[in-house]
Amino acid sequence: MAGPAGTVSTLRRRLRITAVRGYDSERHSVLLTLEQELGFTPADEPLVDEAVRVAGGVPGGFPAKIDVPLRAQERAETAAAAVLRALLEVIEANLEGTIEDLDSEFLHDLRVSVRRSRAVQRELKGVFPPSELAHFRAEFRWLQQATGDARDLDVHVLEFDAMRALVGGPGYESMRDDLDPLLDVLRARRAKAHSKLVEDLRSRRTTRLLSSWRAFLDRLEEADEAERPDAARPIGAVAGERIRKVYRQMVRMGNAIDESSPAEDYHELRKKGKELRYLLELFGAPLYPGEVVKPMIKTLKGLQDVLGRHQDREVQVALLRSLGGDVAQAEQGTAALIAMGALIGRLAEDERAARGEFAGRFAEFAAKEQRRLVKETFAS
Repeated sequence: MAGPAGTVSTLRRRLRITAVRGYDSERHSVLLTLEQELGFTPADEPLVDEAVRVAGGVPGGFPAKIDVPLRAQERAETAAAAVLRALLEVIEANLEGTIEDLDSEFLHDLRVSVRRSRAVQRELKGVFPPSELAHFRAEFRWLQQATGDARDLDVHVLEFDAMRALVGGPGYESMRDDLDPLLDVLRARRAKAHSKLVEDLRSRRTTRLLSSWRAFLDRLEEADEAERPDAARPIGAVAGERIRKVYRQMVRMGNAIDESSPAEDYHELRKKGKELRYLLELFGAPLYPGEVVKPMIKTLKGLQDVLGRHQDREVQVALLRSLGGDVAQAEQGTAALIAMGALIGRLAEDERAARGEFAGRFAEFAAKEQRRLVKETFAS
């Protein structure tokens, strides 16, 4: 709730109302009193966003999406370095917000930029010195792993209400409430994971990685080209080759999948889809016709949504099963375990539903017309 109009403080006064189990009507009464008698209004933006805006910044922090102008004929090494520098700036800009735990978006944006950087390292490996690239790929893999647990638990906590709503239908409200001990366990796990994350991000290893990566990018064009076959080639040709190849790989992988395929097959296709999406966003969009790239990204996102839902449900089921022992020790733990069993059942149903939706999404992505456009648009 935001304070009444006319207050003199730079930031508006706020009051957070937290629900207490079994006292929904009392909470509603308090809200009515605050709004109708005391002049409070629902806050129209998070406290962090308001603080950033009042300080002269832009709410939402440093944008994760980058826009690096590229020319199709410029050297691939020059274009790759420019894109990777922009991604590095996003990583560095989101470090302190992640460490201070100001908003979950800081960690999200940092991780996305780390993943995009790794994709460029893999897909444009021909522009980098092999030995140095191997070192940085290993270090960026470590950084992504170091941030993984905290981000996963962020998502579990942030989406808990949506997950809770899956349990039962009308009349099952009490069972949904029984999941409160699970939320407490998730929050405790998240706090522990964030402490480890802070330790890793403040370490000399992270500091050394980011500074040495910037220095490496700055001197990339001076490196010997003998082991860098794509360094001097036009970025348009290099990016086009990679987009075509990754798209063809996805089509082959997807054609081999049916509803009986193991979850790993869906997951591998999802990972390959991220590679393609990053190539399209970072290099395809600046270099190729928008009337081809934008619809292709949209279709890919639709496929990724189904694959992501499938993966999320599988991960959530595994997590819930692993937390049973901790939840059982909590007060009202037995009721929570029963509710968790119902939730696991619903999550498994939704995972199967995602499998059922896969064929339609993939058919759109791999349609004959789409294959023709990819072949013609991204030709050398």
